[in-house]
Amino acid sequence: MISPSDIGRRGLGVLAGAAGLAMARPARAAWPERQITLIVPFPAGGGSDIVSRIVARRLADRLGQPIVIDNRTGAGGIIGFQAGGRAAPDGYTLTTMTQNISSNPHLYRDNSFDARAAFRLLSLMTKVYSVLVVNPRRVPFRSVAEVIAYAKQNPERLVAGNGGVAGNGHMAMELLNSLAGIEIRQIPYRGEGPMLNDLIGGQFDLAFHSSAGLQQHIDTGSLRALAVSESSRRPAFPNLPTVGETVPGYQMNGWWGLAVPVATPDAIAERLVTEIHATLALPDVRADLAARGFEAIANTPAEFSALAEEDFHRYGRLVTDRRITAQ
Repeated sequence: MISPSDIGRRGLGVLAGAAGLAMARPARAAWPERQITLIVPFPAGGGSDIVSRIVARRLADRLGQPIVIDNRTGAGGIIGFQAGGRAAPDGYTLTTMTQNISSNPHLYRDNSFDARAAFRLLSLMTKVYSVLVVNPRRVPFRSVAEVIAYAKQNPERLVAGNGGVAGNGHMAMELLNSLAGIEIRQIPYRGEGPMLNDLIGGQFDLAFHSSAGLQQHIDTGSLRALAVSESSRRPAFPNLPTVGETVPGYQMNGWWGLAVPVATPDAIAERLVTEIHATLALPDVRADLAARGFEAIANTPAEFSALAEEDFHRYGRLVTDRRITAQ
């Protein structure tokens, strides 16, 4: 009998003839037989957690087994990435991938774990843009231009929070500093959820935050939204300009996707890709994501890997130019 791991090592091409294919089918059909764990490297309540839960709920329906979320937080996602990358490569542990796998290596100098090498990237779930928001009880700004003007006159007086070192919010603020010629100090948190609570509570002035969960706070006046980090205006915030309309050349987005340990058998990985793509095409999933400012986006493993590699070099240039360190 050929096991799923044998199939992964040799490839389906070695299964020549009808007899070989007949032996492969039971191994493929046997998975999954039990609960699957999805490791999210950031706290509950943040954008990556919200998107992961939306997708996991319907992916579980398609796979016929429950998917349990396990939030493993800390060190810019590294703790969660390590747990996921070192899990048994049997298809029962998935990990939410963020752009941190491309930015972390430039900021965290411990190279004993290489997330990009540890995972088999399956598909995106969404691309991520951030919204520049301020606490209106602390600062009066109503535009990016006002933020920049104040920051130029008062270097390092403004304080921003971010959801973690090397995350999209951190990099988005660093890019603004770089292109606008200003210095806004940053406080890193262990995730967007805790950071958002402190921003609303008045612990600091402003932040780039993913679109998830912001609208209610904007509607109540707890936060004021100034701009989006994408290159074009977004349907969820049609009246907000882009940062690039004030700062030419500005664009910063990230992404969230799903992956398994690199040695996961081909048959299981291919089944997961198929089911993830089907899940992201479901109208209710697309509607749930859209309600939170996200667009369901699927891509192939090759496209996902190319995106991660492109961003590795993009973040490397920014870290070098800004001399950013993990604080």
